[in-house]
Amino acid sequence: MGRDSIYTYNVERVFTSWYGALCFFAFRYVQDDEVARDIVQEVFVRLMERKPSFESELHLKNFLYRTVRNGGLNYLRQKLSREHYFEYLRQEGEEEEFECRMIESEIFAALRKAVELLPRECRKVFELCYFEGKDNETAAKILNVSMETVKAQKKRGKKLLRQKLDGLYPLFVLLFGL
Repeated sequence: MGRDSIYTYNVERVFTSWYGALCFFAFRYVQDDEVARDIVQEVFVRLMERKPSFESELHLKNFLYRTVRNGGLNYLRQKLSREHYFEYLRQEGEEEEFECRMIESEIFAALRKAVELLPRECRKVFELCYFEGKDNETAAKILNVSMETVKAQKKRGKKLLRQKLDGLYPLFVLLFGL
């Protein structure tokens, strides 16, 4: 697009597409689900109220991630003492860490979408065990099935995800311990 072109976006569609990944991204900074959701919601409120213009979808995406990042850092600044805040920034390698977290969030969103396509029982087991961190025994009790069923559904889910995600599956294993 040229310099004078304006990218047209629908806030609802952007919200639906990016909310989960941005919440995951914000959580990596603030380590609190509720605070992460609040930060992301505030970004979308700002997007609706101010209706900024962007040259492309990439510019919109960069705006979303940078604004969420800044919201997370502002939260940390308020929560931590000034010394701890600057120490945190030095340790994290600010810009490199930002890009890594952004990529990790997008990968997580892709995994979430692939898991949503799994058969119902398989998806339930997968979400309990991998997203909520439940062990096989706890998942079996919650779902009122045997542990063997949980193990079989996990194995089936991994196999289906390996097929759906093709070459990305090893990356998911590395990042999320599947």
